[in-house]
Amino acid sequence: MSKGPVSEGLGRAERLSEAGEYEAALDELDRLLGTHPNDPAVQTARGWALENIGSQRLPEAREAYLEALRLDPSALWAKEGLSNVLRRLGQVEEANRLCLEVIEEGTRRFDVEEDLRELVGWCQLRLGMSQEAVNTLGVALRLDGRWTAVRFDLALALLCAGDRVRAVVEYQRGIHQAENGGIDRLRGVVRVALDDLEEALGERPALAASREAMSIHGLLRSTLLTSSKAG
Repeated sequence: MSKGPVSEGLGRAERLSEAGEYEAALDELDRLLGTHPNDPAVQTARGWALENIGSQRLPEAREAYLEALRLDPSALWAKEGLSNVLRRLGQVEEANRLCLEVIEEGTRRFDVEEDLRELVGWCQLRLGMSQEAVNTLGVALRLDGRWTAVRFDLALALLCAGDRVRAVVEYQRGIHQAENGGIDRLRGVVRVALDDLEEALGERPALAASREAMSIHGLLRSTLLTSSKAG
């Protein structure tokens, strides 16, 4: 699987997901499901699309991720996605358990699957291990500096770890990097970054009131608005 919940080889569904066009991506993935009913990558990508469409589709996202794991118990992108969905559904204890499993399994597979550093770093962040997340995501970014999603994750981890100035810099770098990928790519990754930021700040009211957090939030929102108008 490629670096992210939507694997390479899914054609138009991959491009639509990258652009944040999740409704259209889901339609494409549902068509693919007709010819690839036992492909865990398709179910994982469906889970990602469904969870990003809105809270009303979270139960369907949960079922898609569960099906991906039934087809391939080693599908860590699906396990991490399931953890995110369960957390949003209020099943925090189970979400935390899955995060721990991703950290343990993913760390063992770093040598052969470097993309799993993003998953491990994200799960560390979700468990409140902010500095560990900074370390893990920092290594991932050194291995591939073009990895825009990881740069945004690192920026959020830095913000949560208290390194607010560096967090602002990394968010700015992430936006600049995403701009080089075109308007559609920019809109997609910034939307995810904004959603992640808002969720994290909702859990940390004191951090949300900080000057840096408000500045970052405004930057992401204005970038998303501008890219949406341009698209």
